[in-house]
Amino acid sequence: MTAAASFLAVTVPIEWSIFLGLALFAVGLIGVTCRRNILLMLLSVEIMLNAVNVLFVAFSRVHHDLAGQVFVFFAMTIAAAEVAVGLAIVIAVYRLRQSTDVDDAQDLHDVDHGPLPRIVLEGEDQHHHDHDHHDDHEHGHAGDGHGDEAHGHDAEGHAAAVSGEDHHG
Repeated sequence: MTAAASFLAVTVPIEWSIFLGLALFAVGLIGVTCRRNILLMLLSVEIMLNAVNVLFVAFSRVHHDLAGQVFVFFAMTIAAAEVAVGLAIVIAVYRLRQSTDVDDAQDLHDVDHGPLPRIVLEGEDQHHHDHDHHDDHEHGHAGDGHGDEAHGHDAEGHAAAVSGEDHHG
């Protein structure tokens, strides 16, 4: 056996792998609990995930089973997707608050913006409202209860709703 082959054949004792995994997990846990910056918190969560991955690989080698290494492969794939979603949320909060501090993100809640304007759909409904008066007279439906009056709409209310005003006071 050559020197390079014997160097590659050296196995790391399981105790060292467990110590490395526990140390990484402790660093990640301290980072999550002590930091207020959301980016550093996400980084700490990733350190914790990698600590668990180190332990999966170590125990997989001890038991001569590839299931732990395959699980690590899928865990790393999911972690990459998690990072992408987490960073997208951080960017959205940063654009809103101009800060990555966790305390600034905690006060995000619904704000009452007052009455919202009525949404007018394009297409058939809008076309129907534009030609209501002409179609009713042409087809003999004026005042028969099938027009806007039957649905609770009147011309003044429709104009106010389209303009965003409340006609009920």
